[in-house]
Amino acid sequence: MAEVAGEPSERRGPYLEVWLHDKSPLPPVLNGVLVTVLVYSLYLFISVQVGQPIVEASSTGARFNSAAWAALVISLIFGVATTMPAITQRQWRASLSELYAVLDKPGRLKAEAIAVGPTRRQSRRSLIAFAIGAAGGLLLNAWLLNPSTLSWQDYWTSISPYFAFMNSVVFGLATRGGYMVRYEDQEMRALVEDHLQIDLAHLERNQIFGRLALRGALAWLVMTAVILLFFVDSTPVFISATALVFALISAGYAFASTIGPVVRKCAGVRDGALQAVREQITRNGTAAVNGEASATPVSELVAYESWLEKLPVWPISAPVTRRLALYGLIPVLAWFGSAAAELVLNRFT
Repeated sequence: MAEVAGEPSERRGPYLEVWLHDKSPLPPVLNGVLVTVLVYSLYLFISVQVGQPIVEASSTGARFNSAAWAALVISLIFGVATTMPAITQRQWRASLSELYAVLDKPGRLKAEAIAVGPTRRQSRRSLIAFAIGAAGGLLLNAWLLNPSTLSWQDYWTSISPYFAFMNSVVFGLATRGGYMVRYEDQEMRALVEDHLQIDLAHLERNQIFGRLALRGALAWLVMTAVILLFFVDSTPVFISATALVFALISAGYAFASTIGPVVRKCAGVRDGALQAVREQITRNGTAAVNGEASATPVSELVAYESWLEKLPVWPISAPVTRRLALYGLIPVLAWFGSAAAELVLNRFT
């Protein structure tokens, strides 16, 4: 349990990209845009040097060269993947005051520790996950390269080294992201199960977990929208639609995995209170039949039972529900983004 939740005294620190975002005078979103532009500018520079076209003619007008489009999507993925952890970390820090209201003292200390960043052990394991993913990306890139049709001399004078490097980095970030989701879910579950204080009269305070879950789902949906740009031109609609549905399910899981422990704990406390009041009703009813007086009238106990039965345990407010529905449209914008890019190219070429 100490590894999962992290003791307050355990040494922690932010990931490198989070630390760099904290040092930057710009907000994370602008930093992410700047990183994306710089990474894509590197591709444009290399493509000019090796004579790789960026825009080419097609039967319907001008369009991005497939490699240029892939490089743009990879640049966006890199920008998003290195920006979302910083945004999530800042949002967690901003939520500390609301978390204090629903956690016990040890829980508050652990929430503060989580706001600092991962533990040293988690950082080492995330680095291992990154290395494994990067190695897998490099092997996949080598397999796709098909060396039998491309000499090493041609390889080093083409854009292939750029994709070999960036694919490895993106695969590494994806693998590390999977590990991050795993340990963050474990930390959240331990925090809720061990330290969340349930006040049935003020369950609205738990809505902070619904907002945190919404932000986690937003990160997945933004990344999904970027990744789907790979598919809009190169795969059939059925495959793109399947990928979209799968990604939405993944975002839903990220949302549910945050609020799930809260719902279970609130439901457990409410059900315990229901059982206790029903037992009291039974005792008071028996006492009334026997002509004995009871401290609390049965009518009040029945009213309390009815209130408990109607008590909502989901930490989700109406605004959160509406925003989640709107965020679900984000991946769909990938198709419109691709169409808009082609329209701009056809307009100015």
